[in-house]
Amino acid sequence: MSTNVPLSASQKYFNRLQLPGREASPAHKAALARAHELRKFEIENYWKRSSYFWGFQLVAFGALALSAKDGNFRPQVVLIVAVLGALAALTAILSAKGSKFWQENWEAHVDFLEVAVEGRLHTTALLSDTVSYSVSRVNERFLQMLLAGWIVAFIAGGLSLWFPQLMSLEYRTATIIQIAVPALTLVGGSLLLLVGQKSDLRGRAYNKRTMEEWLGNDSNRHPSSPKIDHQGGSGEQDASAPNEVTS
Repeated sequence: MSTNVPLSASQKYFNRLQLPGREASPAHKAALARAHELRKFEIENYWKRSSYFWGFQLVAFGALALSAKDGNFRPQVVLIVAVLGALAALTAILSAKGSKFWQENWEAHVDFLEVAVEGRLHTTALLSDTVSYSVSRVNERFLQMLLAGWIVAFIAGGLSLWFPQLMSLEYRTATIIQIAVPALTLVGGSLLLLVGQKSDLRGRAYNKRTMEEWLGNDSNRHPSSPKIDHQGGSGEQDASAPNEVTS
């Protein structure tokens, strides 16, 4: 009576791609080169799209400045500009998430394919002091803050129309508001950018001096994940199975 041995994740992957095993065949090398190429393509497009949507944000900021031209605050203009700015920020966030999805897709392909061709180059990060901040995470968080800012601007414009007396606050009260709001935004925004925005290098970060698995004291540090045997039991992790990474 034969026993069916469960296939590992890497074996299922190579079967899915119809590649001849895990050895470095010409088809294997071609697939790896293609995965690297598409990953680079997605990274380039990520920043091209970001620049495109930042153009919309600059236009919105310019229109917002015109809404207070000659010292006369125009709530009606603020409402329209805030809607356009919020939609542009939301579109930029969704576009960034889409670009990041495809980048991570091709990175996962590289993780599977690279072992037989170039070892664990892509799945090994060498650290000395601390895990660095993730550029894409910081960019996405800043876009989220912009979206929140436009929503606040819309609310402020709406309240100014609904309660006209807010347009004629006494000098002291108006000054306190004008100082407190930017100060709170600066503190809150800085915390949002600094906390939880480092790269996720679980299972692939090593101390470059000792080559031991990185167990630094970063805010994003996670305990070492348990090793999973993709053959069906406990033991060492399959060498060709990728670890998730967010760069």
